[in-house]
Formats: sequence, structure tokens, C-alpha cells
Amino acid sequence: MITIFHVITFVATVVGLVNGIAFGAKFYGWIGGTIGGLLGGYIGLIAGRLPGFFSKRALLKNIREKTTDELLAILHGNEFPLFLLVVAELAVRGEDIQKERSYVLKLLLSDNYAARICAWQTSQYFFPEVAKQIAEYQPKDSVEACRTKTRGLAEMT
Repeated sequence: MITIFHVITFVATVVGLVNGIAFGAKFYGWIGGTIGGLLGGYIGLIAGRLPGFFSKRALLKNIREKTTDELLAILHGNEFPLFLLVVAELAVRGEDIQKERSYVLKLLLSDNYAARICAWQTSQYFFPEVAKQIAEYQPKDSVEACRTKTRGLAEMT
């Protein structure tokens, strides 16, 4: 998946590279252009990653400040991209995440593609014994295929 942060990083790297080449070549010839391009590209890469870095930090801070009840509401809501982070925060707090196992397993069968992806990632990190049993599971498969591949999980819930 390509996000706006990937685009920003790419554009900043290219801008840094081009400006580094232009600046270096103007004052120091082709050797300066080469060195300037490398240096400018690297500086652009670092600068381009800053927005993503700061937004991730803000998101994690926001999740850490929520109460356990608020986290559980997110977990049982429709904010699937936050699913893994929320379960991780609950685990860090010492909450019994095994209580959420049946919910995660139900999401593996969801009609919602995003829910299946997030449930699969969560099961791989926090319920590896489940993920091992359904190693052939692919969230991108059809709902019917996902349900077929997870038939044996009913007794685990």
C-alpha cells in the first residue's frame, strides 16, 4: 500500500537529488554534481521521512492516552487499521488479550477486506498458534475461501 507519506518521501528525495546535482555541478563540476546528488538525495530522504515519523508518534501517543474502555471500543468498532496497535497497547497494559481471541477469529471471516487483513496480522502477532493452524489463509482471497480455510477454528473460540 502506498500512502501520502511514501509520496512525500519520494518527492523530497528526488528534489534533494536534483538540487544537489545542480548545486554541486555548478560549483565543482561533474564530481561535485555526483557528490551533491548523493548528499542532496540523502538529505531529501531524511527530510521526507519526518512527516511520517511525527504522525506515527502522534498516533501512538493518542492510543496510549486512551482508557482501556476506549481502546476496547476502538477494537470492536470499525477502525480496523488501528486494530493491531490497540491490541498491542492492551497487551502492554497487562490486559488479558486472550478474551479478544474469538472476536479476532470472527473477523477472519468478515465480508470486510480490511477487517480480514487486520485480524490476520493480529492473529500472527498475538495468537501465533491460530495463525500456524491456518497458515494457508490469505485475507485477499474471497470470503468463501477464507471461511473454508478457517473451518477448524470454531472449536478454538
